[in-house]
Amino acid sequence: MYSPNRILPLILLCFILFTSPLSLFAQEKGKTIVLIHGLFQNSFSWQNWKNYFEDKGYTVYAPSFPYHDGNPQILQKEIDQELVNLDFAQALNYMVAFVDSLAEKPIIIGHSIGGLITQKLVEMEKASMGITLASANPRGVSVLNWKYIRSNFRMVNPLRSRKKVCQPPLRWFKYTFFNTLSDSAARAEHQNYFIPESRIIAKTSTQKGMEINFQKAHMPMLFIAGEKDNDLPPQLIQKNFEAYQHKGSIRQYHTFPGRSHYIASEPGWEEVAGFVEEWISNHKREIKFSNSN
Repeated sequence: MYSPNRILPLILLCFILFTSPLSLFAQEKGKTIVLIHGLFQNSFSWQNWKNYFEDKGYTVYAPSFPYHDGNPQILQKEIDQELVNLDFAQALNYMVAFVDSLAEKPIIIGHSIGGLITQKLVEMEKASMGITLASANPRGVSVLNWKYIRSNFRMVNPLRSRKKVCQPPLRWFKYTFFNTLSDSAARAEHQNYFIPESRIIAKTSTQKGMEINFQKAHMPMLFIAGEKDNDLPPQLIQKNFEAYQHKGSIRQYHTFPGRSHYIASEPGWEEVAGFVEEWISNHKREIKFSNSN
């Protein structure tokens, strides 16, 4: 027969396990978020968003693509030799493996090429929700827009060697990412958060086999565009959004006035994050969260 001295500690341990906010038993379902960065960036670009959603009670992950992990200022000087060979499929497969390692299907938020990866993960039924910020366009979706062509030609130019990483000058970033920032702010952001990139990842993102099945039923999706985005303009984001055809699936499009391609980090990012957080809260009741992938 157990003595009170042995039973009381056991009861206390059970109480802690089942009631602690850190306990797996106590965690609310649907509180896991994965943030996926875009080209020329890594997990450092999401620090504000990670802090924001963690303060709201979410468990937040911001994995970097292969050969992207580390301090951007160091990566600008110490380039991994394998970066030049990184393609879209490798980046996508890496994120699939990461998401599969989690205890539940996460809410996925992706920026730029990370938005396209988010679209693929939703299609693959790896996400409970998908939110894209200035999502890169999938195969078959394009627009005739000079700003879009000018911004993206450096990455997809067939005359540029695939055997060298892409390291555009600051003036290119000022047009493509920082067109709403002052020169000094653009210089600081470029120095602190931007890294060299593989040309192949962009060139292979729209290759055959990377299409989106726009007819397939999907979990709730939110498409966000920036009104002044030179890289992936609003009409391209809206065309991407409108390509989805399943009538029973939830999706929404929203344009933020005065925002550039740097929409996740430029001044006012809190308004965008707040809009996303409210949208997530409003749509949670419409889905069921799974404990596994």
